[in-house]
Amino acid sequence: MIAKVLLVALTVTACVAVPSNIVRPCNVKDNKCVRDNLAPNSHCNPKVRGFVPSQYTINQFKFHAPYFNATYIDNNLIIKNHNNCFVSEFFFNLASDAGVLSLDCPLLDFSSTRTLVQHSSYHEDTTYSFNYQGLYPLIRLTVNFPHANKLDLCSSTTFADVTALPIFNVNPNDQKTANFLSTDLTLMNIYEREAFFYRANQLARFFINSVICDFGYYQLNSYFLKM
Repeated sequence: MIAKVLLVALTVTACVAVPSNIVRPCNVKDNKCVRDNLAPNSHCNPKVRGFVPSQYTINQFKFHAPYFNATYIDNNLIIKNHNNCFVSEFFFNLASDAGVLSLDCPLLDFSSTRTLVQHSSYHEDTTYSFNYQGLYPLIRLTVNFPHANKLDLCSSTTFADVTALPIFNVNPNDQKTANFLSTDLTLMNIYEREAFFYRANQLARFFINSVICDFGYYQLNSYFLKM
């Protein structure tokens, strides 16, 4: 199991004591090494374009905040500084047949015209509109591959750690929205965790397919991206 990984990993001398089932075959700064370990154990294409644009636009991105009984729709979502992400952890667990790839993304910047849809029992949805811009000090994305010898990015899960709350600006587009929006930020950490639960896959997969190894996800979905 994971024989193709081991062929690469055996050439690396461990510098620190780690469990024998954990294999870290690469310096995390070496994207080529990470690529060379992903490609033989998956169907990803190692011929990537090698970069993520410093800014790109998604026509529409929807996410949910169940704690707040709300749905959010980002229209013309502009994402900046995604190109600054870098691999911060990469290993295989031989015992569990799993792989882990983490990305650290400093200063991610999101801006959009946002629609907030508020849900409540026995009532029709209420919608609000505002312009949003948020700068996040550090978002950490951790991708878990369940089968290290048959890696599949599309069926993997990505956990997003919002390490600090953003610096943000909100400008209501009408008086109804201005009256509705709260200035109480007590629960903002819950909101951000819920928001990035939905953002995580998009951010991780776009970066991995563009910079590390192309699993084909955005070849199928690139129609909603504007570079």
